[in-house]
Amino acid sequence: MIHTPLKWTNVRQHFGYTWWAYVLMAVILLFGWQMAYRATEYVPPPEKTIHVTIAGDYVSDSVLEYYEEKAYEEFPEMELITFENIPLSLTGEGDYSGYTKLSVVIAVGEGDVYLLNRELLVSYSSMQAFMPLDDAVAEGGALYGVFSEEEIEAGTFVAEDTDGQEHVYGISAERLYGLLNQGVDTRDLYIACTSYTQNTEYALKMIAWLGEQTQEEPPAWLEELEPIMDEETAQSLPEIG
Repeated sequence: MIHTPLKWTNVRQHFGYTWWAYVLMAVILLFGWQMAYRATEYVPPPEKTIHVTIAGDYVSDSVLEYYEEKAYEEFPEMELITFENIPLSLTGEGDYSGYTKLSVVIAVGEGDVYLLNRELLVSYSSMQAFMPLDDAVAEGGALYGVFSEEEIEAGTFVAEDTDGQEHVYGISAERLYGLLNQGVDTRDLYIACTSYTQNTEYALKMIAWLGEQTQEEPPAWLEELEPIMDEETAQSLPEIG
């Protein structure tokens, strides 16, 4: 039997012509490993998970992590609690990818509790994405006594393509100054619960917790900022006529 001696020049020639095959093999192996890992990775059941989405201004990861930690302390029986931020261009200018992402996550049924502005609340409630909270805020309900009548009334309206009746689809989060102090601008946000949540009990408990744990006095800087913002808003409004 003739043995061809292994030479470095032969090795270089081999890899020079067939390098792509090794790259392809590595990609296939990596993809296969990821698929196997995901297939065997433990996924908590829906009744043990709660997902909160804040759609609006940018919220830092540190703030989201802070509320996740606090929520785990409040609900230790939950296996997975996540807070996510979807930044939106609320001025109508610039990047609209946030609106696209929000539409997609709602369309595929992701999330249990949302904080979003009134326009989006009305729009998605008309698509039956958010459940009426009438029973929850009524006497004996999970949210009874947590929010004021004014806060409840602010999120009460008739949603299109529904039963034609007024319902509480969201609750004003404006006075949740604890969130505001942590960097979440709640002044035009409403708290809502998705109609497709598979953990209604804890979705409502999360809403109640947010309402109860953030009842703080408005920060001093807010009172100083509001007159300035009113002036800037007035100057930015387009002329009519």
